[in-house]
Amino acid sequence: MKKLLVFLMTVIIAALCVPAHATLVANGSFENASVDPGGGFITLGTGSTAITGWTVTGHSIDYIGGYWQASDGVRSVDLSGSGLGGIELSTDIATIVGAEYILTFDMAGNPDGPPSVKELEVQVGSTTELFTFDSTGQTRSDMGWEEKSLSFIAIDTTTALTFRSILDISGVPPYYGAALDNVRVDNVPEPATILLLGTGLIGLAGLRRKFRK
Repeated sequence: MKKLLVFLMTVIIAALCVPAHATLVANGSFENASVDPGGGFITLGTGSTAITGWTVTGHSIDYIGGYWQASDGVRSVDLSGSGLGGIELSTDIATIVGAEYILTFDMAGNPDGPPSVKELEVQVGSTTELFTFDSTGQTRSDMGWEEKSLSFIAIDTTTALTFRSILDISGVPPYYGAALDNVRVDNVPEPATILLLGTGLIGLAGLRRKFRK
């Protein structure tokens, strides 16, 4: 009986350890940089690598310090600086061909000006999707951050990730753009791993009932 208990515990530990890992995105909350936005913000132009692990694309972005509430840590970015901007990982994510991953990030919108509905485009590998956030009623101290997610299947051993600010439906450049923070990419556990965990838990439940008897 003791050997069986040890075996079931080993099964559960193995199942828990397989999917356990840190997110595949380094500095996803933009906390580390070679510049300090302090209690305000700094505008970073295209090509800037001041934010560790990221490169500014498009026109420019605003690197936000204490100017408004971050969703994680104390820093975030506005994808529209003095024009339509974007930000991409400086180094592509190492992925396994055919494996499923999930991208999650927190989105809000600059509440200082129009449009009320902020839009950003996400491209991860060959998958592109548009996300929106309604900043109506939000303030710098209460940004109303929302978690967004996108699942994708890797088609290469490395996968690029880019966030872009885009024109809203009226065609007006959103100088008060979408806010971004807390970017993560994680593996989706294989069905076999989930089955393994379930088997171990069922086995332990059975042993518990037997010992009670």
